[in-house]
Formats: sequence, structure tokens, C-alpha cells
Amino acid sequence: MNRKIVFVILAVIIIAAGILIVSSHHNNAENHNNTTVNNTTDIRNWTLSNESEKSPSASQSSGSQAKSSSDPAYNSEDYVKRWDQSQNDGDSWAYTHSQPTKTDDDGHRYKRMYDPETGESYWGSMD
Repeated sequence: MNRKIVFVILAVIIIAAGILIVSSHHNNAENHNNTTVNNTTDIRNWTLSNESEKSPSASQSSGSQAKSSSDPAYNSEDYVKRWDQSQNDGDSWAYTHSQPTKTDDDGHRYKRMYDPETGESYWGSMD
């Protein structure tokens, strides 16, 4: 009878160890995937921020990754409306197109901003 108890205890220990090993392997694989996704997102965000720092003429001449023939002209009133609508709807158009900018008569520069909490778009100072 003692042998049966020892055998059962050993079997439980072996099964528990196997579960821990499989669980650890799964967590490591998941952490690796999360790191890859985060690194890809960081690179994309860095690329997008550098694109938005270009001058309007450079951004306009280089075009957009997803530019189609139906896109409004960069910085036109329709372009700003389309950018605002994309931000409000949460679609990807605004993320694949340069952020609208403008310069007032006094030479102050502004870029189009979006507040996700209020859903409002506005011109924010670049100076």
C-alpha cells in the first residue's frame, strides 16, 4: 500500500511539473510576441512622427503610402475635413497621410490636432 501512495504522489508531482513547464513556455512565447508587436508599433510611430515634421511641400511631394486618386489636395479644406473625420471615426486614413498644417498671416505655424476625449479637432501651435 505504501508503494501505491508513493507512486500516486510521484505521478502528481510529474504532472504538476509538466503543467508548469508548458505554462512557462507559453508565457515566454506570448511575451516574445508582445515585444515584437510593441517594437513594430514604436518604429511605426517614430516613422509617422518624422513624416509629420517634414515641411508641407516635402510631405506633399513625397506623397503618402496609401494615397489614392480620390484623396483631396494636401492642406486643402477638404483634406482637413477628411483628416478630422478619419480621426473622429478611428479609421486609418489619418495615420497614413501627413498631418495638416497651416501658417497664419503673422508667420505662426499650426498643425491639426485631435482630442480623443472630446472628439474635437483644432489647430495647435507648432511655434
